[in-house]
Amino acid sequence: MQRQAIINELRWAVVGDALGLPAENHERDTYSPITTMIASEYWQQPAGTWSDDTSMSLAMVENLVVDGDYDDLMCRFESYMRFGTDTPRGEMFDIGRTCAHAIRDFAINQLPAVQCGDCSLNANGNGALMRMAPLGTALQSDSSIAHRLTRVRRYTAVTHGHPRSIMASLIYCELLHALHQGQQLSKALIEVHQLLAATIKAPALLSELNTYQPLFSSHFKQTSRADVRNTGYVVDTLLAASLAAAGHPAIPVATDWWQQILNRPLLEERFTAFASKFGD
Repeated sequence: MQRQAIINELRWAVVGDALGLPAENHERDTYSPITTMIASEYWQQPAGTWSDDTSMSLAMVENLVVDGDYDDLMCRFESYMRFGTDTPRGEMFDIGRTCAHAIRDFAINQLPAVQCGDCSLNANGNGALMRMAPLGTALQSDSSIAHRLTRVRRYTAVTHGHPRSIMASLIYCELLHALHQGQQLSKALIEVHQLLAATIKAPALLSELNTYQPLFSSHFKQTSRADVRNTGYVVDTLLAASLAAAGHPAIPVATDWWQQILNRPLLEERFTAFASKFGD
């Protein structure tokens, strides 16, 4: 994957995050369509502000650039939560409950990083899924399916240990892997389903593949908006993101949106280093 394509991919994620922040914690269709950067009244943040999803993705980016281990990643998450590192304005204004619980288990209870993720059924928010894109890109040249799945599983489990959240990350990163190899999304969905079904041996994890069955339906692209729930549940998030990707081809980041993003120097520095390490 070319370096500029990687940078554009990372920029798009930030732009989407900043555009979506003003709608966070609002019911669908209770606000006007958002077509430009606006302030978030709920979070009392100015236009161009990005959320904890980008902040924790930045921690992933730097961890991957320096070949850090899982403890290194959790230390970066702790720094974000305690000191507001990797933020638009030097302060943290939000973090998911499950992520915060895992970080406290690491920092205070000193659990091993890969054992910090909550394994309970009600801990299946999208907090891990939202930071997985850099990992999917970093693994684009890894030809070992077993190695890829192990890395994704462990990177997820540092905050989200339930098999449902782990499966979401596996599906997402394998879809990215297929797309990076030039496949169309419709074909990638079929092949990823077959690959995971044939490769995963753990019964508890394999059974969660059925939870995402609507994603692999031959009629998935025709799924109506009304059939995709607007929640932070990891299943809903993956379905919504995949449906959006199925209906909208990738386009360059609009210059006016990117220019309104806060703390671009930090983002550009991290993205350039990441693209230099993992790009062609």
